[in-house]
Amino acid sequence: MRNYESMIVLNPELSDQDKEKENQEIIDLIVKEQGELVKTDTWGKRKLAYDIEKHREGYYIINYFKLPPERLLEIERHYKLSPNIIRYNLLNLD
Repeated sequence: MRNYESMIVLNPELSDQDKEKENQEIIDLIVKEQGELVKTDTWGKRKLAYDIEKHREGYYIINYFKLPPERLLEIERHYKLSPNIIRYNLLNLD
C-alpha cells in the first residue's frame, strides 16, 4: 500500500449536499478498492487562477489515503468520468 494525496475541484454551483455526496462516493470507492482513508481536508470555495469550464471559482477537497498502486486507475477513472469534478490531482506521497 502506498500513501496518496488527491485534490479535487468541484463545480462551485453544487449544493452542499451534492458536494458531500461526491466526496462520499470517492471515499466509498477507495474502500472498495482495498484502500484506507487517512484524512479529508475541505478548503471550501476558492478563486481559480484561470477559468475552468467557464467557472471562476471551485470547491476544493483534499483526501489523504492508502491504496495498492494497481488500484489507483479506478480512482482516476472516476475522476475523469464525474461531471461534478472540474479538475483533479493525484500525488504519490511515498
